[in-house]
Amino acid sequence: MKILKWVVGIVVCAWMGQYLLALLLPNLVMEVLYDQGVKQGGYNRLVINPVPDETSRDVVRPSPDLLYASCLYNLEDGPLVISATVPERYWSMQFYQMNTDNYFGITNQRQERHLVGSVVTVTLLGPGEEMAGHEGVVVESPSMRGIVLLRASAIGDRVPQQTALEASSCVPA
Repeated sequence: MKILKWVVGIVVCAWMGQYLLALLLPNLVMEVLYDQGVKQGGYNRLVINPVPDETSRDVVRPSPDLLYASCLYNLEDGPLVISATVPERYWSMQFYQMNTDNYFGITNQRQERHLVGSVVTVTLLGPGEEMAGHEGVVVESPSMRGIVLLRASAIGDRVPQQTALEASSCVPA
């Protein structure tokens, strides 16, 4: 009977520990990433990252086939406007909250292929802000802080994709 109590105790502790780890780890990872990004480039502005190589570790195992730009955001001072020119080859704009959940995205693939060559404008609002009266696509962030990640293909001639990222912006509304 004593062994059964120990086994049940260990199983319950393991389950609770795994559950807590699953809840806390994404937030901890994002806090570290956010703090590093703010130190390197601040927030509410677009930072174009160098092409990743085998030594790049700002993000765990970044793809050398992609160009990256990021905008760490803090919506305490109001909404942001993110504008990006959509190139021909693979491109995406993804929005993540502080627990690493992806809550919105735009790409130039499949049903959104019609976006190629256009400028996409997204107004990013904080939780509960009035959605009317803003330009472009209006997105409500579930958190006041997070990250917008732009990715574009770096395979072959990357000049059009690099130019598109460089023409992109993330500015207060």
